[in-house]
Amino acid sequence: MRTNWLTGIALAAAAVVMTLGAPATPAAAADPDVITLSGAGPQGRWFKEVSLFGKVLTQHAGGLTVNGVIGKGVSVGNIKRTAAGKIDGGRFYLFDLKNAIEHQHQFEKGDYSNVRIWMKLGTHLFRVIANTKIKSFNDLKGHSVAIGVKGSGDDLLAKAVLGGYGVTEENTEFRYVGRKDGQAALANGQIDAIAYAYARNNQGHLGPVFAARKIGVDVDFVEPDPAKTEDFLAKNKIFFLDTLGEPVFGRPKLKGIAFYQGMVIRADLSDDLVYKMTKTVYENWDEVLAGAPWWKAPGEASLESAPAITLGTYHPGAVRYYKEKGVWSKYHP
Repeated sequence: MRTNWLTGIALAAAAVVMTLGAPATPAAAADPDVITLSGAGPQGRWFKEVSLFGKVLTQHAGGLTVNGVIGKGVSVGNIKRTAAGKIDGGRFYLFDLKNAIEHQHQFEKGDYSNVRIWMKLGTHLFRVIANTKIKSFNDLKGHSVAIGVKGSGDDLLAKAVLGGYGVTEENTEFRYVGRKDGQAALANGQIDAIAYAYARNNQGHLGPVFAARKIGVDVDFVEPDPAKTEDFLAKNKIFFLDTLGEPVFGRPKLKGIAFYQGMVIRADLSDDLVYKMTKTVYENWDEVLAGAPWWKAPGEASLESAPAITLGTYHPGAVRYYKEKGVWSKYHP
């Protein structure tokens, strides 16, 4: 009996040593009972969009409760909180996701391995609106241009795009003010231009400028210089040339630099759950469009374009549904 007891102690000790010496294997996180999807401020489209997703998923996903919530920090905040597991998913700009993948700018610190792409949704457009004496991006040199609050992400985007055309802080007077203040300053003639990203035909964003100053007479959209655009796009793969214009503002042939936006989701949610959520959203897409009619426009959100993002990694549960519907291989051969 004594020998057996000692042998048992030895075996138990060996097991402890083996356990401590083995690499830790993280346990798969259990799927939450309540899913939280984050948008942006309460007055904007993003909050309405995630609220619509929450409504459709809660009503049709069979026992799943999904809440759309206000997003703190907009795209950057949504990516960071998804990575940390504080939310289950949220709206994002591809420009910010690229920075997270590369650990640049606001994402220099932190682990973003728990972030996966769920779907591509709309297209965001980088627009320059300026006094009519400014005819091209190059003409911005020597003038005052509002590019967003310093460190907001708007400023980083503006510098990335304008810098690709040779417009930099060294030759241009960048003003670090937000969108509302920038529009007011342009409307009042205090600055020469604004350079921000917006959703197409978003009168809520652009309307105040054109209400105060006549489009095409006092101020107008400025197109990117054609001679430099090909080189810029070749060096910056997340951007593309948009040619669908701004019909609401009377510029149906306007060209602009564009990039995708969409939804990220936690990587540690199960494949079955994300498949179920993806399937439910697109099987009830008419209900989503009823609340977000702007997604009906060409080049906006649809099942066919959901896998269009080629930078980063999609969640396997979403990929399973996209393959099942035959839309995956167009973008991921």
